[in-house]
Amino acid sequence: MPIVQMDQSIETTDSQQNWWKRTGRSIWCSIKPGREAGRGAYWAAVATVVWAVIVGGLNVKSGFGLSADFLFVLVIATLGIPLVALVIALLLTIFRHLPRLLSGFFVGAFLAISLLWQSSHGYWTSALLLVLECMLGAAVATLLFGGLRHASRAKRVITISLVALGLAGNVELFSFFHSDGIDEELIRLDKNPGPLPPKLTAANPSEPGSYPVKTLTYGNGDDLRRPEYGKAVAIHTGTVDASKFFKDFKGWRAYIRRLYWGFGMDKLPINGRVWYPEGPGPFPLVLIVHGNHGMAQFSDPGYAYLGNLMASRGFIFASIDENFLNSGLYYDPPKQQPVRGWMLLEHLKTWREWNKTAGNPFYRKIDVENVALMGHSRGGEAVATAVLFNKLAYYPDDATIQFHYGFPIKAIVAIAPVDGQYKPAGQWRWIQDVNYFTIHGSNDGDVSSFQGSRQWDHLRFSGHGDYFKSELYIYRANHGQFNTSWGRTDHGAPGNWFLNLRSLLPGDEQRQVAKVYLSAFLEATLHNRREYVPLFQDYRTVRDWVPRTLYVNRYLDNSNKIVSDFSEDADVTTTTVPGGVLQQKNLTLWHEGKIPYRNGDRDYNGVFLGWNRTHAKNSPVPPAASYSIDLPPALASDWKLSGQSILKMSIAVTDETAPSADKKLKKKNLEQEDGDDKPEPTDFTIVLETQDGATVKLPLSQFNLLLPPLKVKLTKLDYLDKAMYKEESEPIFQSIAVPLMAFAKRDARFNPAKLKTVRLLFDRTPSRVIIVSAIGFSESAPAN
Repeated sequence: MPIVQMDQSIETTDSQQNWWKRTGRSIWCSIKPGREAGRGAYWAAVATVVWAVIVGGLNVKSGFGLSADFLFVLVIATLGIPLVALVIALLLTIFRHLPRLLSGFFVGAFLAISLLWQSSHGYWTSALLLVLECMLGAAVATLLFGGLRHASRAKRVITISLVALGLAGNVELFSFFHSDGIDEELIRLDKNPGPLPPKLTAANPSEPGSYPVKTLTYGNGDDLRRPEYGKAVAIHTGTVDASKFFKDFKGWRAYIRRLYWGFGMDKLPINGRVWYPEGPGPFPLVLIVHGNHGMAQFSDPGYAYLGNLMASRGFIFASIDENFLNSGLYYDPPKQQPVRGWMLLEHLKTWREWNKTAGNPFYRKIDVENVALMGHSRGGEAVATAVLFNKLAYYPDDATIQFHYGFPIKAIVAIAPVDGQYKPAGQWRWIQDVNYFTIHGSNDGDVSSFQGSRQWDHLRFSGHGDYFKSELYIYRANHGQFNTSWGRTDHGAPGNWFLNLRSLLPGDEQRQVAKVYLSAFLEATLHNRREYVPLFQDYRTVRDWVPRTLYVNRYLDNSNKIVSDFSEDADVTTTTVPGGVLQQKNLTLWHEGKIPYRNGDRDYNGVFLGWNRTHAKNSPVPPAASYSIDLPPALASDWKLSGQSILKMSIAVTDETAPSADKKLKKKNLEQEDGDDKPEPTDFTIVLETQDGATVKLPLSQFNLLLPPLKVKLTKLDYLDKAMYKEESEPIFQSIAVPLMAFAKRDARFNPAKLKTVRLLFDRTPSRVIIVSAIGFSESAPAN
């Protein structure tokens, strides 16, 4: 009896399996695509490749013209696709049920489109595009030529559905690529939590000055690609030999670059376009240099808006041509970063000669003791490199190259700069005794971290002279709009189709910020108009001159003395000045370490402080946390602290959540003091104690704002943001200037000369993690 039951069970199983096979085969036979579908998919792939070739040809921009660009991409497509198709066809012979040639062509087209688009997300885009177009092509071919009238109902439904799906997918893809981006909730502050500082009483530096403006270009006069540097030049210059910097630059790459430009690295031209004031002078000299861009998409004309403004205000302003060092012909020239800075010094050498040459348009019109350098992107790193080389006798990476410069460079500006692409002798670039200003945007899709802030920290003051350094971070500003030749997109097509542009500041507003700050910086450092310095101490002093957005700024001058920058040792309780003590109460996060960027770090330390007074219902509110700096006993008297002294702190707010002090806390039953997740400024109490027992408290918000992290969406897709930019925001430092006089006015017993302790009492904002990069004292007049 059991044997009979087993046989029946086996028969039942076989019968079920056969039924499923028959059912599956009948369904597939009723809907399987015919040869027409294969032909349709084939021609759809061909059409997609043709479209990709057109896009690639229009955006290669080698400089040799459209014909050469299209020829290049056509050769890649014509040779590459059949070759890959043949290889894939051979590999697929083992898969007899696959259309081998079509599969090989599909893979070849996928690789060709990915290569032609040259983007980090080109692979998945190519795959999505080909699958979508091949599906649509197969469905359309089946619809038109597959005898669909006599096909099964299931096949008709599926074919028509695939046609509709393919068309809808194409419409959606087109809309996605051509849209400005996604709507994101912008960070806005309903009100300032503290009193605003007085507005600057000086004239708006972005307004044109009184000088008529004249223009000219200079160059060697036979430039193959730039007519303005050809016969049209007003002043003929020579060339410089940079071949020692490019000893490894040989072969076909060097040949094709020489073929395009008409010169090699041994004969780099001294080219520039100049805006200058009409008058006897002498006038301060300002050079600006662009960064990396397509070498055939000339970058130097993009600063004309600055040239006209600066010349009208009494500066000779020259935009330097270094396009021949830029990317092009499908690669970057090797080791060009230090040459960018070296070329600036060669230009200064030329200008100094002109000032001494009778008959030259600039004869005795240049104030050679007042010189500033400005740079954008890689140019922002180049100006710091130029300052370093200016004081060196030898090139750090090859001491057979000697330097003989020593120009009086008083000020440098770094606009959205890179930092660390060139490290002299493998070291960070430390410079000294020069005024420094750097400006950056939160929506920079090219240089996505505020790298100029690292150079800011690598600038020292000897204590001699009158120098300052300042940085400004602009919410919703991007990389390219500081240069009118670059524009809104920080990548070339088709990569820029993925950028989120909807939240950007308009270009004229972003350039308005540049005009205000760059003009004021030159006025303060080269014209000695010190009334503009408060602008760099507190951005709110010029709130009527700049667009309505959010700003973060940091400022230090050579009068500043550091109590602690958290880099002296591994002991979190010691200050940089010997004898000081650091201590805390009730913090839930406390450590020192490298300050992060979106990707990587700034190579300098800070202290990370976190507190969280969130608590469970029916639990007591945790006590307020604090962080104290006990000064060395004699510091206040040794440094002669007085009512004119200012406590300086550099603080950034992070998007990290501090652990809760209440260990019983459960996520389902929270009771937060603010009761609102809306981004708000951070506030706490500053407590100063003296040796004779006087204790005075004032809120931080009385002196400045600590904005929330400025989170942004740089692309239209969240996963692309995480893959390309890692984080939505990064710590940006705000200077807090606290006049000791404010505490003396609050309590007459407070004597700055007896200051003993600085305490940060975190009692006004329920939960935050902040980074303090430095605490010290300055003697400068406060902005407010």
